[in-house]
Amino acid sequence: MSDLELYLAEQARRLGLSPLTLGAASAETLHTYCAAVLHELAARGLLEGESEIGCHTAARATGN
Repeated sequence: MSDLELYLAEQARRLGLSPLTLGAASAETLHTYCAAVLHELAARGLLEGESEIGCHTAARATGN
């Protein structure tokens, strides 16, 4: 399991989210989780996101 998978599962548990609770989750809870997902994807260069000090959000070049 990747570190991203573990992190996202941890965040879902912290917020009380699961497939069984999704229908009853508040908009605020879903927004919080979605923001965490998007932030992590941007931090890995998979989505465009805001640059932060010490954060390299651009995908690495492939090849030589």
